Amino acid sequence: MCSDEFYALGKAETQCLGMPGLPIAVVPHPVAKLLPDEVAEIAHNVVDEVIRLWQDDPEDLRAEFKEKAPPTKSRLRYRSMFDGNFSAPDAPERVNGPDDLDGVNRLFYSRGWTDGLPIIPPTPERYEKMLGDSGVEPSELLARIEPRQGEATVAKVAINGVMAGCQPDHLPVLVAATKALGQSALNLKALNTTTHPCTVLALISGPITEAIDVNTTYNVMGQGSLANAAIGRGIRSILLNIGGGTPGILDRATMGTPAKYSFCFGENLAENPWGETLAMERGFGAEQSTVTLCGVEGPHNVNDHYGKTAEEILQTIGGTMCSPGLNNSYLGGEIMLVLGPEHAEIIHNDGFSKADIKNYLIENAFIPAHVLSEPQRVIMRQYVPERLMADGDEGARIAMSHDDIQLVVAGGAGRHSAVIPSFGNTRAVTEAIET
Repeated sequence: MCSDEFYALGKAETQCLGMPGLPIAVVPHPVAKLLPDEVAEIAHNVVDEVIRLWQDDPEDLRAEFKEKAPPTKSRLRYRSMFDGNFSAPDAPERVNGPDDLDGVNRLFYSRGWTDGLPIIPPTPERYEKMLGDSGVEPSELLARIEPRQGEATVAKVAINGVMAGCQPDHLPVLVAATKALGQSALNLKALNTTTHPCTVLALISGPITEAIDVNTTYNVMGQGSLANAAIGRGIRSILLNIGGGTPGILDRATMGTPAKYSFCFGENLAENPWGETLAMERGFGAEQSTVTLCGVEGPHNVNDHYGKTAEEILQTIGGTMCSPGLNNSYLGGEIMLVLGPEHAEIIHNDGFSKADIKNYLIENAFIPAHVLSEPQRVIMRQYVPERLMADGDEGARIAMSHDDIQLVVAGGAGRHSAVIPSFGNTRAVTEAIET
């Protein structure tokens, strides 16, 4: 059973699970905000349909619902989940397409195989060049990508890398990132289907940042770096074409975020006053290259040109972290703090260790009581009761343990940092990059 607005998602899920004709009872959308008597009315109106789905001939129902098309809005282009899906298990190995660049892009765009920007046609020659002499087996299965449970082989990852503009020396990062996408802690199915405006952030650490020119400094989260842009876009292409994260079908983001195009950057170890990257905190050596994936929103800037001490800067950072509209407010989970080198230097010179930073934010970063509605308090009592404060302020803490705060140093000069909230119900995962 699902609401009419999400019938396309429900139908796509049945295909992902190998049951394309599974009967689905449909109710009006929305349901979440209705009062009990309104929900009872919806239940009363659908009960006859539910009984029919239980009692009618299964083969007739399977045929009926296999053919039943999801309602599509006039501007919803993406129908390849149900029509001409070349990502299906029985799809041909090669697709004949137009010879010209414009024609290929029109074809791929019309089938929903792109992020909306022009792609590089994945010709056999470009595919072979991407694999190069890496020695990897093209048929090796790296992960099954949610929600479609698509089989991400090295070959498919290489093809999506070509489309995104990746270079052959980017392939090891894409391979490691794809393995990370398959780790259950990331909760990719939720990230790739939620209404929340989240994406997968790829944080690259270690010597490979120099070797393939990953940007770790000025404009670190912005445009201008081939490696950052193409690798981040390659991961998005994998989520779309292998995982099935098709906008309006399986990807149900209400607003989305520009970070969905590409969100990839590197840690700036050279200007990290603690000499320890997030990857090193997670148990990897300084000589190892890694990619850490996180399910996050876009970055929220922290502008503090006036704080002279660690506590003054961290007070501004804590205030930026504490928005009642974040998933972290009622689901908990990780928040990433990306310290610009100037903020990091001031905090370090004031004698603060990374543990001290986390302790300060745990104790002092809380959502003020006056911005917490009573319905939000109800949901917080259900999910994160330990975060509600009962010391007179009645606010709510945004972090409860060191594991809730990820510390990264990145960016260039200037007294800016960034807070990157997460989806909440997700945990970062890290994979070593085999070069």
